[in-house]
Amino acid sequence: MSLKGLFSLGLTALIGLVLIFSACEKKTEITKIVQPELASYVGSLACQSCHTTIYDSFKKTGHPYKLNPADSVEQNPSYFPFTAQFPGPPPGESWDDISYVIGGFWWKARFMDQNGYIITGDQAQYNLATQQWVPYEASVQNKKYDCGSCHTTGYDADTSAHQDNLPGIVGTWAFPGIQCEECHGPGSLHTQSPEDHQMEVDRSSTLCGKCHVRGTPYKIPAKGGFVDHHEQFNEIMATNKFNMPCVDCHDPHVGLHALNPNRANAIKTKCETCHYEEMASFANTELPHYAEQVECIDCHMPYTGKSAVGDTLHHVGDVRSHLFRINIDPNAKMFSSDDKFANGYLTVDYVCIRCHGTKDKAWALSHANRAHAEPVEPTSCFECHGDTPENEKIIARREQWKNSGHATGETVTENESPCSGCHTSEGFVQKLVTGSAGTIENPSPIGCFTCHAPHSIYGTLKVRTDEAYTLENGVVFDKGEGNLCVNCHHSRRNVDDYVYDGIKMSNRFGPHHSNHGDMLQGTNAYEYAGVTYTNSYHSSGVSDGCVTCHMKTSVEYTLGGHSMNMEWEEEENVDACNSPVCHNGSLTRFNRLAAEDYDGDGTIEGVQDEVEDLLDKLKDKLIAANLLTSGGVPVARVVAKADSAGAVYNYVFVVEDRCSGIHNTKYAVKLLQSSLAFLEAGGGKVSAWK
Repeated sequence: MSLKGLFSLGLTALIGLVLIFSACEKKTEITKIVQPELASYVGSLACQSCHTTIYDSFKKTGHPYKLNPADSVEQNPSYFPFTAQFPGPPPGESWDDISYVIGGFWWKARFMDQNGYIITGDQAQYNLATQQWVPYEASVQNKKYDCGSCHTTGYDADTSAHQDNLPGIVGTWAFPGIQCEECHGPGSLHTQSPEDHQMEVDRSSTLCGKCHVRGTPYKIPAKGGFVDHHEQFNEIMATNKFNMPCVDCHDPHVGLHALNPNRANAIKTKCETCHYEEMASFANTELPHYAEQVECIDCHMPYTGKSAVGDTLHHVGDVRSHLFRINIDPNAKMFSSDDKFANGYLTVDYVCIRCHGTKDKAWALSHANRAHAEPVEPTSCFECHGDTPENEKIIARREQWKNSGHATGETVTENESPCSGCHTSEGFVQKLVTGSAGTIENPSPIGCFTCHAPHSIYGTLKVRTDEAYTLENGVVFDKGEGNLCVNCHHSRRNVDDYVYDGIKMSNRFGPHHSNHGDMLQGTNAYEYAGVTYTNSYHSSGVSDGCVTCHMKTSVEYTLGGHSMNMEWEEEENVDACNSPVCHNGSLTRFNRLAAEDYDGDGTIEGVQDEVEDLLDKLKDKLIAANLLTSGGVPVARVVAKADSAGAVYNYVFVVEDRCSGIHNTKYAVKLLQSSLAFLEAGGGKVSAWK
């Protein structure tokens, strides 16, 4: 055959192979793109049915009244809380001329006409404190309303769109006023399926700073001898408190209005809680301030801001400052030379003259150093808690805490008695002090001052208690600082009373969540007669119990320390395990090779694998006996024998310990093996499980 013929034959074969492989190629064709369902705004009323207490309190704050439909205000004389009688539209106007009322809750009210423009003139603004009509932008006409980003919920700043088709309004919104969803996000999916769609809980100051700011946060705009209103974020950024979330001190769901009967709960943390030394020196001063019940905020948070009313003679506005620091330099001035910006501190004329109205700045300066028993310089947590290897700074602990189960606040809504004693910070402290916890109206998640009494022992942040704790079955848990943890991390049952012949189980049957103290101690599970139960080294050899391992410091914020986490994604915190008196550097993972074949499958696997296999075997037996559902939930039914119910109890006991046997391997394994032995013996005498 010629070379040309060979080439033709080869080419034909190659084309054939291409056709064959092309025919075999699997093609994927996109026929439809499915977009994830997006949440939409449903309004605060949708929150009320489940979050009644918070909703009712929130409705007594200024947030929902930043912008109000005129017909709602007209038809309800008590529309604004704590306002006996709202005056109505500006003189010369009627309700038929008004589309919206701007504000009206505390300081002032302005009005929008039927075209959405803000009404201006000599009597266009009503000041609630003085009950007077005053000028507002009298020389301006057709003033557009472009404040929706901070006065409404779900604002869209599209300048070509106009709410209600009113040309004076810039943009559109879902609801007027700052409603629940402006801070927590659209709620339609959450209202349909709360467990599957969690709402946002942003505790950062950045959220508040979206609206409580004017211009750049690094300057403090001023005019007319006062800080311009609602600039708390600008002010905080000029202080050494800039890293503190607003909600450390404020409860955003409780109003500070003087007539609010719940006003005392609006401030969660008072100044003296942290500034104990300054408070002590203030109480011992020769001046009569302390005896006359002058508070920290009277001097360190004077009314330097103006929303509606200001007295320039006595330097008194109507919005408290968040600058805190008082500059007693005789040359210090509150504002810049052009009066356009505040200087980032307070001066004595704004601090003292509002009370001592007949005095002057020179007089105030002569007494300033006497306000405390000795001069107190501004301090910061970080001056003591520096960033050094032997002394973690507070900010690091805060970052660790943010990654903890304590910080998430997922169960902080369990705020009724007695649950509040472990699910809320306030309830826990109340329980330690009084022995029981009541319903907490505005709960906080477990945080710094839950566990630490702020400087209760002078100069320290000692844990609130390290006394031994008596578990529900009378056994004493005494493991140093770990005793604090076990105040909550223990079983709520005494198994001896809880499990008995003829018990009627519910689907919540078991020790309750977080029974870690009982497991670590090796007690209060259902122990079968004739079976010996022993404990692992953790039960007696770890001096501070929980704290020794869970707070072993790690280089990352996600493990150890105040995160309490022993595992994060793929990383495990085995540092504590590898101390010289324990595993001495030999441990690389918690799922170390087991001492023996606990699950009896013929292969020695990792400890956690062995325990998980035992749990699976026991689960299958309990399902077959109609004692457990396929989802691992106890079956609600009457159980004739305590031993049968005890097997369910032990299953739940080990599952709720949530570490697959690490806390007390020997005890966990024996509980599961003895439960299996009982079920396999058909309810007879429990012998060694095989």
